[in-house]
Amino acid sequence: MVSWWKSFVVSLTPSRDPIYAAAPTQNVQGSSSSSLKSSASSIVDEKRDQDYPRSLPSDLTSKHKANVFDKITRAAGTPTFFFIMLSLVTLWALAGIIYGPSDTWQIIFQNASSVQVYIESMLLLRQQATASRAIKTTLAEVQSRNKSCERLLRQIPDCAFMETHSAPQKDLSVEGKSIDDETARNLSMVAATPTRFQRIWSKSCRGMSVVLGSIYTFIIYWIGIGVWIALGPSLMFGNEWQLYINTATAVALTFTSVFLQSLEQQQEDTLETCLEFALKIDADIEYHLRDLLEDNKPNPIVSIPVPSSNRVEGSIERFGLAFGGALGGMITLIFLVGWIAVGPLLQFNDNWILILGTFTGLIGFVMSFTLRNLFTRAEKEAEYEFRAIADSDEKLLNMLNVPVPKNPKFELSLSARIGVATGEICANQWTWVAAVFTVFALLLTATLMQWSETGQLLCNTPTMIIEGFLLLVLIQASNASVQARSADFNGVLKRRLLLNSYVHTLSYENQI
Repeated sequence: MVSWWKSFVVSLTPSRDPIYAAAPTQNVQGSSSSSLKSSASSIVDEKRDQDYPRSLPSDLTSKHKANVFDKITRAAGTPTFFFIMLSLVTLWALAGIIYGPSDTWQIIFQNASSVQVYIESMLLLRQQATASRAIKTTLAEVQSRNKSCERLLRQIPDCAFMETHSAPQKDLSVEGKSIDDETARNLSMVAATPTRFQRIWSKSCRGMSVVLGSIYTFIIYWIGIGVWIALGPSLMFGNEWQLYINTATAVALTFTSVFLQSLEQQQEDTLETCLEFALKIDADIEYHLRDLLEDNKPNPIVSIPVPSSNRVEGSIERFGLAFGGALGGMITLIFLVGWIAVGPLLQFNDNWILILGTFTGLIGFVMSFTLRNLFTRAEKEAEYEFRAIADSDEKLLNMLNVPVPKNPKFELSLSARIGVATGEICANQWTWVAAVFTVFALLLTATLMQWSETGQLLCNTPTMIIEGFLLLVLIQASNASVQARSADFNGVLKRRLLLNSYVHTLSYENQI
Protein backbone atom coordinates (compact mmCIF):
# COMPACT_ATOMS: atom_id res chain seq x y z
CA MET A 1 0.00 0.00 0.00
CA VAL A 2 2.85 2.36 0.84
CA SER A 3 4.47 1.69 -2.53
CA TRP A 4 1.15 2.24 -4.32
CA TRP A 5 0.55 5.52 -2.49
CA LYS A 6 4.07 6.74 -3.27
CA SER A 7 3.58 5.96 -6.97
CA PHE A 8 0.23 7.76 -6.90
CA VAL A 9 1.70 10.90 -5.30
CA VAL A 10 4.67 10.94 -7.70
CA SER A 11 2.31 10.65 -10.68
CA LEU A 12 0.43 13.77 -9.56
CA THR A 13 3.49 15.83 -8.61
CA PRO A 14 5.60 17.59 -11.27
CA SER A 15 9.17 16.32 -11.19
CA ARG A 16 12.49 18.12 -11.43
CA ASP A 17 14.43 15.17 -12.87
CA PRO A 18 16.97 15.32 -15.74
CA ILE A 19 15.47 15.57 -19.22
CA TYR A 20 16.37 13.00 -21.86
CA ALA A 21 15.18 11.80 -25.27
CA ALA A 22 16.30 9.78 -28.27
CA ALA A 23 14.60 10.57 -31.57
CA PRO A 24 12.91 7.55 -33.19
CA THR A 25 15.35 6.08 -35.72
CA GLN A 26 14.26 6.27 -39.36
CA ASN A 27 15.12 2.78 -40.60
CA VAL A 28 15.82 2.17 -44.29
CA GLN A 29 15.96 -1.03 -46.34
CA GLY A 30 18.48 0.06 -48.96
CA SER A 31 15.88 1.62 -51.25
CA SER A 32 17.01 3.64 -54.23
CA SER A 33 17.47 7.30 -53.41
CA SER A 34 16.77 8.20 -57.03
CA SER A 35 13.08 7.70 -56.35
CA LEU A 36 13.01 10.40 -53.69
CA LYS A 37 11.57 13.82 -54.35
CA SER A 38 13.88 16.82 -54.32
CA SER A 39 11.40 19.58 -53.56
CA ALA A 40 11.56 20.54 -49.88
CA SER A 41 8.06 21.92 -49.81
CA SER A 42 6.63 18.80 -51.47
CA ILE A 43 8.38 16.56 -48.96
CA VAL A 44 7.03 18.60 -46.06
CA ASP A 45 3.48 18.31 -47.40
CA GLU A 46 3.90 14.57 -48.02
CA LYS A 47 5.36 13.93 -44.58
CA ARG A 48 2.55 15.80 -42.88
CA ASP A 49 0.10 13.15 -44.05
CA GLN A 50 2.29 10.21 -42.99
CA ASP A 51 2.29 8.57 -39.61
CA TYR A 52 5.00 10.01 -37.39
CA PRO A 53 5.65 8.65 -33.88
CA ARG A 54 4.30 11.28 -31.49
CA SER A 55 5.34 9.26 -28.43
CA LEU A 56 8.48 7.34 -27.57
CA PRO A 57 9.02 4.32 -25.31
CA SER A 58 9.43 5.38 -21.68
CA ASP A 59 13.09 4.31 -21.69
CA LEU A 60 13.83 6.73 -24.54
CA THR A 61 12.09 9.86 -23.29
CA SER A 62 11.46 11.78 -20.07
CA LYS A 63 8.08 13.00 -21.30
CA HIS A 64 5.32 11.63 -19.08
CA LYS A 65 1.86 10.53 -20.08
CA ALA A 66 -0.93 12.91 -19.09
CA ASN A 67 -2.76 11.93 -15.91
CA VAL A 68 -6.00 13.14 -14.33
CA PHE A 69 -4.37 16.25 -12.84
CA ASP A 70 -2.89 17.18 -16.23
CA LYS A 71 -6.31 16.81 -17.86
CA ILE A 72 -7.87 19.05 -15.22
CA THR A 73 -5.12 21.61 -15.82
CA ARG A 74 -5.77 21.54 -19.56
CA ALA A 75 -9.53 21.84 -19.04
CA ALA A 76 -8.98 24.95 -16.88
CA GLY A 77 -7.30 26.60 -19.87
CA THR A 78 -10.21 26.12 -22.27
CA PRO A 79 -12.55 28.90 -23.47
CA THR A 80 -15.45 26.95 -21.95
CA PHE A 81 -14.04 27.28 -18.43
CA PHE A 82 -13.28 30.97 -19.02
CA PHE A 83 -16.89 31.71 -19.98
CA ILE A 84 -18.26 29.62 -17.09
CA MET A 85 -16.26 31.71 -14.61
CA LEU A 86 -17.33 34.91 -16.35
CA SER A 87 -20.96 33.80 -16.05
CA LEU A 88 -20.58 33.08 -12.33
CA VAL A 89 -19.13 36.55 -11.70
CA THR A 90 -22.04 38.04 -13.64
CA LEU A 91 -24.56 36.10 -11.51
CA TRP A 92 -22.84 37.34 -8.35
CA ALA A 93 -23.06 40.95 -9.60
CA LEU A 94 -26.77 40.52 -10.40
CA ALA A 95 -27.37 39.13 -6.89
CA GLY A 96 -25.77 42.27 -5.46
CA ILE A 97 -27.97 44.50 -7.60
CA ILE A 98 -31.14 42.63 -6.64
CA TYR A 99 -30.54 42.00 -2.93
CA GLY A 100 -28.14 44.85 -2.18
CA PRO A 101 -24.32 44.95 -1.82
CA SER A 102 -24.10 43.84 1.81
CA ASP A 103 -20.87 43.04 3.66
CA THR A 104 -21.70 39.32 3.57
CA TRP A 105 -22.26 39.53 -0.20
CA GLN A 106 -18.78 41.02 -0.60
CA ILE A 107 -17.09 38.62 1.82
CA ILE A 108 -18.60 35.55 0.13
CA PHE A 109 -17.29 36.66 -3.25
CA GLN A 110 -13.89 37.59 -1.88
CA ASN A 111 -13.51 34.16 -0.34
CA ALA A 112 -14.78 32.40 -3.45
CA SER A 113 -12.33 34.44 -5.52
CA SER A 114 -9.44 33.65 -3.15
CA VAL A 115 -10.20 29.92 -3.40
CA GLN A 116 -10.53 30.10 -7.19
CA VAL A 117 -7.26 32.05 -7.61
CA TYR A 118 -5.55 29.67 -5.18
CA ILE A 119 -6.63 26.66 -7.27
CA GLU A 120 -5.70 28.46 -10.51
CA SER A 121 -2.24 29.17 -9.07
CA MET A 122 -1.82 25.49 -8.23
CA LEU A 123 -2.79 24.57 -11.79
CA LEU A 124 -0.51 27.26 -13.25
CA LEU A 125 2.41 25.91 -11.22
CA ARG A 126 1.75 22.45 -12.60
CA GLN A 127 1.19 23.75 -16.12
CA GLN A 128 4.47 25.67 -16.05
CA ALA A 129 6.43 22.67 -14.78
CA THR A 130 4.96 20.12 -17.20
CA ALA A 131 5.13 22.49 -20.20
CA SER A 132 8.79 23.28 -19.52
CA ARG A 133 9.57 19.59 -19.21
CA ALA A 134 7.71 18.70 -22.41
CA ILE A 135 9.39 21.43 -24.49
CA LYS A 136 12.89 20.58 -23.24
CA THR A 137 12.26 16.88 -23.92
CA THR A 138 11.27 17.75 -27.50
CA LEU A 139 14.41 19.87 -27.89
CA ALA A 140 16.49 16.96 -26.60
CA GLU A 141 14.87 14.85 -29.33
CA VAL A 142 15.91 17.44 -31.93
CA GLN A 143 19.49 17.35 -30.60
CA SER A 144 19.44 13.55 -30.74
CA ARG A 145 18.63 13.58 -34.44
CA ASN A 146 21.12 16.40 -35.11
CA LYS A 147 23.90 14.26 -33.64
CA SER A 148 22.99 11.40 -35.99
CA CYS A 149 22.82 13.75 -38.97
CA GLU A 150 26.25 15.12 -38.09
CA ARG A 151 27.64 11.58 -37.88
CA LEU A 152 26.08 10.67 -41.23
CA LEU A 153 27.30 13.82 -42.98
CA ARG A 154 30.87 13.11 -41.84
CA GLN A 155 30.71 9.88 -43.84
CA ILE A 156 30.14 11.86 -47.07
CA PRO A 157 33.50 13.36 -48.10
CA ASP A 158 32.02 15.52 -50.87
CA CYS A 159 29.93 17.64 -48.48
CA ALA A 160 32.62 20.20 -47.73
CA PHE A 161 33.29 20.78 -51.44
CA MET A 162 29.72 21.54 -52.44
CA GLU A 163 29.42 24.98 -54.00
CA THR A 164 26.27 25.71 -52.02
CA HIS A 165 27.71 28.91 -50.60
CA SER A 166 27.57 30.47 -54.06
CA ALA A 167 24.20 28.99 -55.04
CA PRO A 168 21.08 31.19 -55.00
CA GLN A 169 19.16 31.19 -51.74
CA LYS A 170 16.58 28.42 -51.62
CA ASP A 171 12.94 29.48 -51.76
CA LEU A 172 11.87 28.42 -48.28
CA SER A 173 8.13 28.11 -47.94
CA VAL A 174 5.42 26.15 -46.21
CA GLU A 175 2.14 25.69 -48.08
CA GLY A 176 3.22 28.36 -50.55
CA LYS A 177 3.87 30.99 -47.86
CA SER A 178 7.37 32.36 -47.46
CA ILE A 179 9.15 31.48 -44.23
CA ASP A 180 10.60 35.01 -44.20
CA ASP A 181 7.16 36.52 -43.70
CA GLU A 182 5.77 37.65 -40.38
CA THR A 183 6.85 35.34 -37.55
CA ALA A 184 3.41 35.10 -35.98
CA ARG A 185 2.00 33.87 -39.27
CA ASN A 186 4.74 31.25 -39.55
CA LEU A 187 3.45 29.71 -36.35
CA SER A 188 -0.09 29.48 -37.69
CA MET A 189 1.17 28.01 -40.98
CA VAL A 190 2.06 24.72 -39.33
CA ALA A 191 -1.01 24.41 -37.14
CA ALA A 192 -4.20 22.62 -38.08
CA THR A 193 -6.85 24.76 -39.74
CA PRO A 194 -8.73 26.43 -36.86
CA THR A 195 -12.47 26.85 -36.69
CA ARG A 196 -14.02 30.29 -36.88
CA PHE A 197 -14.54 30.34 -33.10
CA GLN A 198 -10.91 29.32 -32.52
CA ARG A 199 -9.69 32.15 -34.75
CA ILE A 200 -11.87 34.69 -32.95
CA TRP A 201 -10.85 33.36 -29.53
CA SER A 202 -7.16 33.37 -30.46
CA LYS A 203 -7.31 36.96 -31.73
CA SER A 204 -9.28 38.03 -28.65
CA CYS A 205 -6.71 36.44 -26.33
CA ARG A 206 -3.85 38.15 -28.14
CA GLY A 207 -5.64 41.50 -27.99
CA MET A 208 -6.52 41.18 -24.31
CA SER A 209 -3.02 40.00 -23.42
CA VAL A 210 -1.48 43.05 -25.09
CA VAL A 211 -3.84 45.37 -23.20
CA LEU A 212 -3.55 43.67 -19.81
CA GLY A 213 0.23 43.27 -20.09
CA SER A 214 0.96 46.87 -21.03
CA ILE A 215 2.63 49.44 -18.80
CA TYR A 216 -0.49 51.59 -19.14
CA THR A 217 -2.59 48.93 -17.43
CA PHE A 218 0.00 48.83 -14.64
CA ILE A 219 -0.33 52.61 -14.24
CA ILE A 220 -4.14 52.52 -14.27
CA TYR A 221 -4.09 49.73 -11.67
CA TRP A 222 -1.97 51.72 -9.24
CA ILE A 223 -3.94 54.91 -9.88
CA GLY A 224 -7.02 52.96 -8.77
CA ILE A 225 -5.19 51.89 -5.60
CA GLY A 226 -4.21 55.52 -5.00
CA VAL A 227 -7.84 56.65 -5.29
CA TRP A 228 -8.85 53.99 -2.78
CA ILE A 229 -6.17 55.19 -0.31
CA ALA A 230 -7.39 58.75 -0.76
CA LEU A 231 -10.90 57.66 0.24
CA GLY A 232 -9.55 56.16 3.48
CA PRO A 233 -10.12 59.20 5.77
CA SER A 234 -13.74 59.61 4.65
CA LEU A 235 -14.43 55.95 5.52
CA MET A 236 -12.39 56.09 8.76
CA PHE A 237 -10.01 53.44 7.33
CA GLY A 238 -12.53 50.89 8.62
CA ASN A 239 -13.62 47.43 7.54
CA GLU A 240 -15.96 48.83 4.91
CA TRP A 241 -13.06 50.69 3.33
CA GLN A 242 -11.03 47.47 3.13
CA LEU A 243 -13.98 45.47 1.82
CA TYR A 244 -14.37 47.82 -1.15
CA ILE A 245 -10.83 47.32 -2.45
CA ASN A 246 -10.89 43.61 -1.65
CA THR A 247 -14.03 43.17 -3.73
CA ALA A 248 -12.58 45.18 -6.62
CA THR A 249 -9.30 43.25 -6.60
CA ALA A 250 -11.21 39.96 -6.23
CA VAL A 251 -13.05 40.67 -9.49
CA ALA A 252 -9.75 41.56 -11.21
CA LEU A 253 -8.00 38.48 -9.78
CA THR A 254 -10.76 36.14 -10.93
CA PHE A 255 -10.71 37.47 -14.48
CA THR A 256 -6.93 37.72 -14.91
CA SER A 257 -6.16 34.32 -13.34
CA VAL A 258 -8.63 32.47 -15.57
CA PHE A 259 -7.47 34.44 -18.61
CA LEU A 260 -3.80 33.74 -17.83
CA GLN A 261 -4.53 30.00 -17.55
CA SER A 262 -6.22 30.06 -20.95
CA LEU A 263 -3.44 32.16 -22.49
CA GLU A 264 -0.69 29.86 -21.21
CA GLN A 265 -2.49 26.74 -22.43
CA GLN A 266 -3.03 28.27 -25.87
CA GLN A 267 0.63 29.25 -26.19
CA GLU A 268 1.81 25.86 -24.95
CA ASP A 269 -0.35 24.05 -27.52
CA THR A 270 0.88 26.28 -30.35
CA LEU A 271 4.57 25.80 -29.56
CA GLU A 272 4.12 22.05 -29.12
CA THR A 273 2.43 21.82 -32.54
CA CYS A 274 5.23 23.85 -34.12
CA LEU A 275 7.98 21.70 -32.64
CA GLU A 276 6.22 18.51 -33.74
CA PHE A 277 6.13 19.93 -37.25
CA ALA A 278 9.87 20.64 -37.09
CA LEU A 279 10.43 17.04 -35.94
CA LYS A 280 8.66 15.77 -39.05
CA ILE A 281 11.07 17.72 -41.28
CA ASP A 282 13.96 16.41 -39.16
CA ALA A 283 12.76 12.84 -39.67
CA ASP A 284 12.76 13.37 -43.43
CA ILE A 285 16.32 14.76 -43.35
CA GLU A 286 17.49 11.77 -41.33
CA TYR A 287 15.71 9.31 -43.62
CA HIS A 288 17.37 10.65 -46.77
CA LEU A 289 20.83 10.57 -45.21
CA ARG A 290 20.32 7.04 -43.93
CA ASP A 291 18.92 5.96 -47.28
CA LEU A 292 21.97 7.39 -49.04
CA LEU A 293 24.39 5.57 -46.71
CA GLU A 294 22.21 2.55 -45.81
CA ASP A 295 22.82 3.29 -42.14
CA ASN A 296 20.49 2.03 -39.37
CA LYS A 297 22.48 2.88 -36.26
CA PRO A 298 20.03 4.13 -33.56
CA ASN A 299 19.87 7.79 -32.65
CA PRO A 300 21.70 8.57 -29.38
CA ILE A 301 19.99 9.55 -26.14
CA VAL A 302 20.55 13.23 -25.34
CA SER A 303 20.10 14.36 -21.75
CA ILE A 304 19.60 17.83 -20.30
CA PRO A 305 20.72 18.00 -16.66
CA VAL A 306 18.75 19.75 -13.95
CA PRO A 307 20.13 23.31 -13.62
CA SER A 308 21.98 23.96 -10.40
CA SER A 309 20.27 26.12 -7.78
CA ASN A 310 21.16 27.69 -4.44
CA ARG A 311 19.24 27.16 -1.20
CA VAL A 312 16.68 29.88 -1.82
CA GLU A 313 16.04 28.75 -5.39
CA GLY A 314 15.75 25.18 -4.13
CA SER A 315 13.15 26.28 -1.59
CA ILE A 316 11.17 28.05 -4.30
CA GLU A 317 11.29 24.93 -6.48
CA ARG A 318 10.14 22.67 -3.64
CA PHE A 319 7.30 25.03 -2.79
CA GLY A 320 6.21 25.16 -6.42
CA LEU A 321 6.40 21.40 -6.93
CA ALA A 322 4.55 20.77 -3.66
CA PHE A 323 1.64 23.11 -4.32
CA GLY A 324 1.58 22.22 -8.00
CA GLY A 325 0.96 18.58 -7.16
CA ALA A 326 -0.59 16.12 -4.73
CA LEU A 327 0.86 17.66 -1.54
CA GLY A 328 -0.82 21.01 -2.21
CA GLY A 329 -4.14 19.26 -2.74
CA MET A 330 -3.74 17.29 0.51
CA ILE A 331 -2.88 20.45 2.52
CA THR A 332 -5.92 22.19 1.09
CA LEU A 333 -8.18 19.23 1.89
CA ILE A 334 -6.93 19.06 5.50
CA PHE A 335 -7.50 22.78 5.95
CA LEU A 336 -11.04 22.57 4.52
CA VAL A 337 -11.93 19.77 6.94
CA GLY A 338 -10.61 21.83 9.87
CA TRP A 339 -12.38 24.97 8.64
CA ILE A 340 -15.73 23.20 8.43
CA ALA A 341 -15.16 21.65 11.87
CA VAL A 342 -14.78 25.05 13.58
CA GLY A 343 -17.84 26.46 11.83
CA PRO A 344 -20.30 25.69 14.66
CA LEU A 345 -17.94 27.26 17.23
CA LEU A 346 -17.94 30.54 15.27
CA GLN A 347 -21.64 30.22 14.43
CA PHE A 348 -20.78 30.30 10.73
CA ASN A 349 -20.42 34.11 10.89
CA ASP A 350 -18.49 36.47 8.59
CA ASN A 351 -15.35 35.87 10.64
CA TRP A 352 -15.59 32.15 9.92
CA ILE A 353 -16.11 32.79 6.20
CA LEU A 354 -13.05 35.06 6.13
CA ILE A 355 -10.77 32.34 7.54
CA LEU A 356 -10.99 30.41 4.25
CA GLY A 357 -10.13 33.51 2.23
CA THR A 358 -7.27 34.39 4.56
CA PHE A 359 -5.65 30.96 4.18
CA THR A 360 -6.00 30.76 0.41
CA GLY A 361 -5.10 34.42 0.00
CA LEU A 362 -1.83 34.20 1.95
CA ILE A 363 -0.71 30.95 0.31
CA GLY A 364 -1.80 32.31 -3.08
CA PHE A 365 0.27 35.44 -2.40
CA VAL A 366 3.44 33.35 -2.04
CA MET A 367 2.37 31.25 -5.04
CA SER A 368 2.28 34.38 -7.22
CA PHE A 369 5.92 35.17 -6.49
CA THR A 370 6.79 31.49 -6.93
CA LEU A 371 5.14 31.47 -10.34
CA ARG A 372 6.99 34.59 -11.41
CA ASN A 373 10.36 33.20 -10.29
CA LEU A 374 9.89 29.75 -11.84
CA PHE A 375 8.51 31.25 -15.07
CA THR A 376 11.60 33.44 -15.49
CA ARG A 377 13.96 30.56 -14.80
CA ALA A 378 12.10 28.26 -17.21
CA GLU A 379 12.33 30.91 -19.93
CA LYS A 380 16.08 31.24 -19.44
CA GLU A 381 16.48 27.46 -19.57
CA ALA A 382 14.41 27.26 -22.78
CA GLU A 383 16.41 30.11 -24.31
CA TYR A 384 19.65 28.24 -23.54
CA GLU A 385 18.36 25.03 -25.17
CA PHE A 386 17.13 26.86 -28.27
CA ARG A 387 20.56 28.48 -28.55
CA ALA A 388 22.16 25.00 -28.32
CA ILE A 389 19.88 23.85 -31.17
CA ALA A 390 20.94 26.87 -33.22
CA ASP A 391 24.63 26.05 -32.66
CA SER A 392 24.04 22.41 -33.63
CA ASP A 393 22.12 23.43 -36.77
CA GLU A 394 24.88 25.86 -37.70
CA LYS A 395 27.43 23.03 -37.51
CA LEU A 396 25.33 20.91 -39.88
CA LEU A 397 24.87 23.78 -42.35
CA ASN A 398 28.61 24.50 -42.26
CA MET A 399 29.28 20.86 -43.12
CA LEU A 400 27.13 21.37 -46.22
CA ASN A 401 28.88 24.68 -46.94
CA VAL A 402 25.53 26.48 -46.61
CA PRO A 403 25.39 30.08 -45.31
CA VAL A 404 23.65 30.14 -41.92
CA PRO A 405 20.52 32.34 -41.78
CA LYS A 406 20.38 34.79 -38.91
CA ASN A 407 17.29 35.50 -36.86
CA PRO A 408 16.05 39.07 -37.21
CA LYS A 409 16.55 41.06 -34.04
CA PHE A 410 13.59 42.76 -32.45
CA GLU A 411 13.65 45.60 -29.96
CA LEU A 412 11.16 46.08 -27.16
CA SER A 413 9.35 49.37 -26.77
CA LEU A 414 10.02 51.60 -23.76
CA SER A 415 6.85 50.46 -22.00
CA ALA A 416 7.74 46.81 -22.67
CA ARG A 417 11.25 47.32 -21.27
CA ILE A 418 9.80 48.90 -18.12
CA GLY A 419 7.40 45.98 -17.81
CA VAL A 420 10.23 43.46 -18.22
CA ALA A 421 12.33 45.27 -15.59
CA THR A 422 9.36 45.21 -13.19
CA GLY A 423 8.93 41.51 -13.85
CA GLU A 424 12.61 40.84 -13.15
CA ILE A 425 12.30 42.52 -9.77
CA CYS A 426 9.21 40.48 -8.92
CA ALA A 427 10.99 37.29 -10.04
CA ASN A 428 14.05 37.86 -7.85
CA GLN A 429 14.62 35.13 -5.26
CA TRP A 430 14.92 37.66 -2.45
CA THR A 431 11.57 39.18 -3.40
CA TRP A 432 10.12 35.71 -2.78
CA VAL A 433 11.83 35.58 0.62
CA ALA A 434 10.36 39.00 1.45
CA ALA A 435 6.90 37.70 0.47
CA VAL A 436 7.27 34.72 2.87
CA PHE A 437 8.31 37.00 5.75
CA THR A 438 5.40 39.31 4.92
CA VAL A 439 2.99 36.39 5.29
CA PHE A 440 4.43 35.48 8.71
CA ALA A 441 4.16 39.12 9.82
CA LEU A 442 0.53 39.29 8.73
CA LEU A 443 -0.27 36.01 10.51
CA LEU A 444 1.30 37.38 13.70
CA THR A 445 -0.74 40.58 13.35
CA ALA A 446 -3.99 38.64 12.88
CA THR A 447 -3.17 36.46 15.91
CA LEU A 448 -2.53 39.50 18.12
CA MET A 449 -5.90 40.87 16.97
CA GLN A 450 -7.49 37.50 17.89
CA TRP A 451 -8.37 36.76 14.25
CA SER A 452 -11.07 39.41 14.23
CA GLU A 453 -12.65 40.58 11.00
CA THR A 454 -10.34 43.60 10.97
CA GLY A 455 -7.28 41.44 11.57
CA GLN A 456 -8.17 39.09 8.73
CA LEU A 457 -8.93 41.96 6.36
CA LEU A 458 -5.46 43.33 7.14
CA CYS A 459 -4.11 39.98 5.94
CA ASN A 460 -6.22 39.96 2.80
CA THR A 461 -6.05 43.55 1.58
CA PRO A 462 -2.31 44.10 0.87
CA THR A 463 -1.79 40.56 -0.41
CA MET A 464 -4.74 40.76 -2.83
CA ILE A 465 -3.53 44.11 -4.17
CA ILE A 466 -0.01 42.81 -4.82
CA GLU A 467 -1.27 39.47 -6.15
CA GLY A 468 -3.48 41.28 -8.66
CA PHE A 469 -0.51 43.28 -9.89
CA LEU A 470 1.65 40.15 -10.15
CA LEU A 471 -0.88 38.47 -12.42
CA LEU A 472 -0.68 41.47 -14.75
CA VAL A 473 3.11 41.16 -14.66
CA LEU A 474 2.81 37.47 -15.55
CA ILE A 475 0.64 38.31 -18.55
CA GLN A 476 3.24 40.85 -19.71
CA ALA A 477 5.98 38.24 -19.25
CA SER A 478 3.92 35.74 -21.23
CA ASN A 479 3.65 38.23 -24.10
CA ALA A 480 7.43 38.72 -24.15
CA SER A 481 7.89 34.95 -24.02
CA VAL A 482 5.66 34.45 -27.06
CA GLN A 483 7.69 36.97 -29.04
CA ALA A 484 10.98 35.30 -28.08
CA ARG A 485 9.78 31.73 -28.69
CA SER A 486 8.21 32.73 -32.01
CA ALA A 487 11.57 34.09 -33.16
CA ASP A 488 13.29 30.91 -31.91
CA PHE A 489 10.89 28.68 -33.79
CA ASN A 490 11.17 30.82 -36.91
CA GLY A 491 14.93 30.15 -36.86
CA VAL A 492 14.45 26.43 -36.18
CA LEU A 493 11.97 26.08 -39.05
CA LYS A 494 14.13 28.06 -41.49
CA ARG A 495 17.22 25.98 -40.72
CA ARG A 496 15.21 22.74 -40.99
CA LEU A 497 13.92 23.68 -44.44
CA LEU A 498 17.42 24.66 -45.58
CA LEU A 499 18.90 21.39 -44.36
CA ASN A 500 16.11 19.40 -45.98
CA SER A 501 16.54 21.18 -49.29
CA TYR A 502 20.34 20.82 -49.47
CA VAL A 503 20.34 17.22 -48.26
CA HIS A 504 18.16 16.39 -51.25
CA THR A 505 20.60 18.24 -53.50
CA LEU A 506 23.38 16.17 -52.00
CA SER A 507 21.45 12.98 -52.75
CA TYR A 508 21.16 13.82 -56.42
CA GLU A 509 24.37 15.59 -57.31
CA ASN A 510 26.95 14.15 -54.90
CA GLN A 511 26.24 10.44 -54.66
CA ILE A 512 29.23 8.37 -53.59
